[in-house]
Amino acid sequence: MPYTLIGLLTCVLVGSGSVLAQVPDPTRPPEAWLVPRPASGGPITADSGIQTVILRPGGKSAAVINGQYVSLGDLIGDKQVIKITESEVVLKSDTGREIIKVMPSVEKTPAASKTGKWGRTGNTEK
Repeated sequence: MPYTLIGLLTCVLVGSGSVLAQVPDPTRPPEAWLVPRPASGGPITADSGIQTVILRPGGKSAAVINGQYVSLGDLIGDKQVIKITESEVVLKSDTGREIIKVMPSVEKTPAASKTGKWGRTGNTEK
């Protein structure tokens, strides 16, 4: 009887291992990140969007688009960066202007005030 139980448990463990091997790894980065980019420095398009916007008061603002650090006046492919704001980057080319939104599906709204009836926040009990 104990040998039958051990044999049954062994079969279950071996079978479950092969099932789990077919599940994709949730921590694996997307395939686009795993494919190396050509070192030729070919044109970079602005199709995938903005990763970061860096606003410098009194200085030169910058953005990271498709992994490329750009500032005002720089080129992305054949398009020139003409404006960088908190919510968008504006590019200009021979064919016209292109606006890339930081998060196109999110609308910003001001947060509601969290002050209570007496103008205080939090718990004041001792």
